[in-house]
Amino acid sequence: MTDITTAISNDLQTNSLSGLANLSSDTNEMIETINPISDSIVSDEPPTKKSKITSNDKLRLLEDRISSILSCCICLDLSTLSIFQCVNGHLMCASCFNHLLADCKLKDEQTTCPNCRCEISKSNCTRNLAVEKTISELPIQCDYCLQIFLRSEIKNHQSQICLDRPTICDYSLLGCNWNGPFHSLSSHLTVCEYPNKTGLELIDTIQAQKCLYDDEKKSLETVVDLLSLNQIGVSDLVLKPFRTDDFVVKLYFETSRFTALQYQWQVRARINDNIPHPHTTITRSLSYQLGPHGDPSTSQIQPIIYHFEFNQNNTETEYLKLPISSQECNRMLSSSSISFRLLMVQLDKP
Repeated sequence: MTDITTAISNDLQTNSLSGLANLSSDTNEMIETINPISDSIVSDEPPTKKSKITSNDKLRLLEDRISSILSCCICLDLSTLSIFQCVNGHLMCASCFNHLLADCKLKDEQTTCPNCRCEISKSNCTRNLAVEKTISELPIQCDYCLQIFLRSEIKNHQSQICLDRPTICDYSLLGCNWNGPFHSLSSHLTVCEYPNKTGLELIDTIQAQKCLYDDEKKSLETVVDLLSLNQIGVSDLVLKPFRTDDFVVKLYFETSRFTALQYQWQVRARINDNIPHPHTTITRSLSYQLGPHGDPSTSQIQPIIYHFEFNQNNTETEYLKLPISSQECNRMLSSSSISFRLLMVQLDKP
C-alpha cells in the first residue's frame, strides 16, 4: 500500500509540474503575442502624436515668452505707450485703454475689462511702470536694416543712426524728387542735376515754395495783430457730456454760459458730425460750435483760423472740426470732462 500511494503522489506532482510548465509557456506565448501588437500600435501612431511624446524641440527664447505675457490684452501687441492694468492685473496699452473707455461712453455703458469683466475707469486703473521698463529692454528688429536693438533705442536708431533709413535729397526744396536709403544719399548728390540748374529753370519751384511760406507768414501775422488789440476775452471752460432724448441717443458736450466781450456765450461739441452710432467707427473727430446768448448786434469774432460774423440772423457758428487725431479724440472722450481755454477778439468794422 505504501508503494502504491507514493507512486500516485509522484504522478500527481509530475502532472502538476507539467501543468505549471504548460501554463508558464502559454503565458510567455501570450506575452510574446501581445508585444508585437503593442509595437504595431506605436508604429502606426500618427506623426503629430509621436512628436508630442518624443519632442526634442528647443525651448523658446526668454524674450519670446515674456512678450506674450506683457502684451496688451486687447491688441495683443507690445506697446511703447503707457501700460495700464485693471484691479486684477490685466494689461492694456494707453491707446486701447482710451479707445475702450470712449466706446463705452458713446454707448452709455459701464466700461469693463475684456478679460475678467471687472469695472474699469481712469480712477481705478493704474500704470504698471515695471511692465513699461521691461518692455523697453526687450529686443526688436529695425524696420530698415533688420538688425536687433533694444526697444528703448530703436526710435533714435531708425531716425538718426540707421544707414538704411529712408531719406530725401538735400535739394528737395528745389524740386528734386529722389528718395532712398541714407547710405545712397552721398552717391546721389554727386550726380544730382539740381545744384547746377539756373535760376530760370528753378523759378517755378521757388515760386510754389514761396506761396506756402507766405500763407504761413500771413497766419502768424494775423495772430500777432489780433493779440495786439485791446478787446480780448480769455475764458477757461469745461465741456461736460450730455445725451439727447432721441430714440437713438447721441452724446454731445456743452459748456456752461460764460461772459466775454460784454456778451454771454456757450460752446458746444459733437462727435463725427452727429453721424449715428459713432462707436462703430475707427476714425473719430470732434467739432465745436460757438454761439452767444443775447443780442450780438454786429460784433465780429475771428478765433485765429475761422472767421464768422455774428448778427441777429446768425447767432451760432457752424460746427468746426478740431485739428486732432482719432487717438487724441478717444483720449478726450475717455475723460469725464474736457477743459480748454478760449481766446476771443472783437474787431470793429471799418
